[in-house]
Amino acid sequence: MARDYPRRYRVADQLQRELGELLRGVKDPRVSGMVTISGVDVSPDLRNARIYVTILDHADPASVIEGLNAARGYLRGRLASRLELRVAPELRFHHDTTPDDADRVERLLRDAFDERR
Repeated sequence: MARDYPRRYRVADQLQRELGELLRGVKDPRVSGMVTISGVDVSPDLRNARIYVTILDHADPASVIEGLNAARGYLRGRLASRLELRVAPELRFHHDTTPDDADRVERLLRDAFDERR
């Protein structure tokens, strides 16, 4: 079974769960509102992780990403104590725009359908 599901994917899943819990401890005021870890991509050598976050109820998603990237050291330190890895990966946070893109496409399709009527 482990061969079917490579270690980097198992580590990514574990990072997603742990970071979801750890985000509650981030005191930066920029990281307020609904911030959800929507995905994690770990490099094959497990040294780098791209963390994708969905941001709801916030006027400036860029400031949330700045706040999360500023908290990288805190989060990485907490992860190192929770994960059984030789080296905790470097974290890089990115805004996941997939929900926004899906809403936009849905609106476009709805508008096109309404025009055809």
